Amino acid sequence: MDEELSEAATPAPRKAARLRFQPRQVAVLTVIWLILVGELSVVTVVGGVVLAWLITVIFPLPPVDYAGRLHPWRTLVLGLHLLKDLAVSSVKLVGYAFGRRVPHPGIVRVDLASDSDLYQVNTAELASVVPGTIVVDSRRQPRLLYLHVFDLPDPAERDQTIEETLALERRVVAAFGSRE
Repeated sequence: MDEELSEAATPAPRKAARLRFQPRQVAVLTVIWLILVGELSVVTVVGGVVLAWLITVIFPLPPVDYAGRLHPWRTLVLGLHLLKDLAVSSVKLVGYAFGRRVPHPGIVRVDLASDSDLYQVNTAELASVVPGTIVVDSRRQPRLLYLHVFDLPDPAERDQTIEETLALERRVVAAFGSRE
């Protein structure tokens, strides 16, 4: 009898948690809605808030454990490295587009050091933003990224790609992680 009561009581808190108002997600989705609509009025703001709340209720995201904090200086360093990587890889791709050299694409396996979903996703996203690389697979256990690289002419280039991805992961953890 007690087991039936405890089982019957569990869905109510879960349902209540699902319907709760999530201000950060609603605010971000409302801003995206206002940008898409292109008009700022009471109706579009209220409609955006209601639509955003409905999206968070219908398509709930799992909670992300995040014990770190934003480090402004290290975030700036991460952003500057990203801009440098974007510029260098874009110049390389332009060289391939207008040159005669044929690229040798390949897949690289990168064993990540951190044990966090958030850092793995951020590393994967930032690696994919850079032209010439894209994440084709990601594994949670063990933490792996498989990158498709536009040009891997030799093993030294493969090792350099692995080291650059690990350095990117270290910058992500330094920018968003805790002191641990």
